[in-house]
Amino acid sequence: MSLITVTNNNLEELKNKEVVVVEFWAPWCGYCKRLAPVLKTVAKDIDIMQVNIDDFEELSESYRVETIPTLLVLRNGIASEPLIAPQAKSLITDWLKDNQVL
Repeated sequence: MSLITVTNNNLEELKNKEVVVVEFWAPWCGYCKRLAPVLKTVAKDIDIMQVNIDDFEELSESYRVETIPTLLVLRNGIASEPLIAPQAKSLITDWLKDNQVL
């Protein structure tokens, strides 16, 4: 499994997958950079698609992302409750378990 950068070429995959974990982030976001090693560890078990909010502003707005990093589980395009700026790996894994991804 891995971290997958969302591009125009794979955007439809994000929208059409039955279940997908998405991180909304930006390269200028300091907290996003600090969270990156944790997400790499989590991504050993699942794929995480990363959406740069600067490149996909409309998509970010459609999911009402106001703070980054924000994690969502999309099921056929419908978003779970967000996990906003998690402070620990355990919060992420617990959230993924609650959302039946792990």
